[in-house]
Amino acid sequence: MLSKLLEISRFLLVLPVIGSLLLTVSVVVTGLGMLLIEEWNLVQQGEFSARTAKQLTVTVIQTIDMFLLGAISYIVAAGIYKLFISQEELQLLRRIKIEKLEDLEKKIIGVVAVALAVSFLGKAEAAADTLSLLQGAAAVALVIVALCLIPAVFRSGKGMTSFRREAEPLDRPPAGLAHDAPPGMTPTTLFSTS
Repeated sequence: MLSKLLEISRFLLVLPVIGSLLLTVSVVVTGLGMLLIEEWNLVQQGEFSARTAKQLTVTVIQTIDMFLLGAISYIVAAGIYKLFISQEELQLLRRIKIEKLEDLEKKIIGVVAVALAVSFLGKAEAAADTLSLLQGAAAVALVIVALCLIPAVFRSGKGMTSFRREAEPLDRPPAGLAHDAPPGMTPTTLFSTS
């Protein structure tokens, strides 16, 4: 009975798929609208200078950032659909190549890293000084490195435990300190309150 309930309840994930697809449509349409309005305003002004070219460049970068957000939400929708709902292979879903949750995570991390870089390019134009630009670049770089390390850490099978040193048992002194303790004395007996 529980397995049947789990089998049927997977269709609840249709709601996040629909929500992600609606987000994809709204973000792409909004980005396209922003770009068209900005171009229309520049044509109406009739001014073709370095300032207007710079303004258009910033708008294009912001639009690309929105398109990347749309791509992320589409990948999420397609990934959830393929992993949990679909029993058949659709040609479209074969191109995305999501076979397990790890594949979906990797694709999202890749697109997020590109979106962060594009977003930084958009904000680099408005940077007040070189120091704030370098600080922003360092922050974005650290986040991208952290995102890229996540799959590598968990692929090892040990997760975060691969970064911790194995603790030594408390019933014997740490290596190299055995000669300092009196005979019969261990760290456990040294710190006991009795």
